[in-house]
Amino acid sequence: MSERTVATTSDCCPSDCGAPAHGDAVRESFESIYTHWHPQVLRWAGRRCVDAQDAEDVAQQVFADVWRYSSRYCSCRGEIGAWIYGITAHKAADASAAIARRYEGLRRLIRSPVAANPDVGAGAVERVHMASSLSKLPDRKREVLFLAYYLDLTQLEIARLIDLPLGTVKSHTRRGLGALACLLDERG
Repeated sequence: MSERTVATTSDCCPSDCGAPAHGDAVRESFESIYTHWHPQVLRWAGRRCVDAQDAEDVAQQVFADVWRYSSRYCSCRGEIGAWIYGITAHKAADASAAIARRYEGLRRLIRSPVAANPDVGAGAVERVHMASSLSKLPDRKREVLFLAYYLDLTQLEIARLIDLPLGTVKSHTRRGLGALACLLDERG
């Protein structure tokens, strides 16, 4: 399908732009737009979302908005792909922000004095030793290990969540585990 075949109502276009003044071509050709653009929208969303399920959710929201707001598309302002990309970027940013808000409380807990104090809420001796040792790690390493081992996030998910390069997350994980092993060995 040619991107230029999609035009919309003339209410959003200047009279001299050449867009037809009849019907809503986006809705009329929605099936072909969806078929053509869905794989690309998934790729775009996948680059910005924490996991594949979030990317799929974003893609569904994108096409719901393409349908719902089809009258807002104006071919005079650019190709339909650019319009769809803009919707995707906004929806993916919203999804990422929602995940960040969800984990912000946990991030504050990780960095709080409570997380550094093994006596607060520790029931088992092993947990006390672990919490005490974790509290001695630098904030970033402690945060990465917490997200990986307590929340069971992958390194890629952690990188996206706390906005660090994947290599940095891998380094923090490796170095954090090494430092934690040394601290636990000292306690014997």
